[in-house]
Amino acid sequence: MNRINPLYIIALTLTVLFISLYSLNKKKMTFNEKKDELSLIKKKAKDYKSYKESWINEAFVDKTLNDILKSRQFSNQKVLRAKTKNSVKVKIQSNDQNILNAFLNKILNKKLIIRKLEIEKSFINIEIGIN
Repeated sequence: MNRINPLYIIALTLTVLFISLYSLNKKKMTFNEKKDELSLIKKKAKDYKSYKESWINEAFVDKTLNDILKSRQFSNQKVLRAKTKNSVKVKIQSNDQNILNAFLNKILNKKLIIRKLEIEKSFINIEIGIN
């Protein structure tokens, strides 16, 4: 029988070693990518939970609307407010465009679910979702 050259065995061992190191490195990179995706998903889930708790919270919506409507700017304006099972409807009438613009800016800058928004020259009609 012929002997196997030891250089062949060393070359085969080195080849297997390099292939396994390459495969291990690739798996590590894939693992790190999945780990980053998981942390991103966890962060988005926490954000979603906090948004859901604040946006769907009926007390938060009422408090926010009361704070906005009790403002000195809107005290002299005609404001109609109606509450239904799933929403709160607010209608503000004014001939002053600056007051309507200020009201719209305050509403849009809050964490509220706006289901319907109707803007006319002399009034703003808005429907804010509770559920």
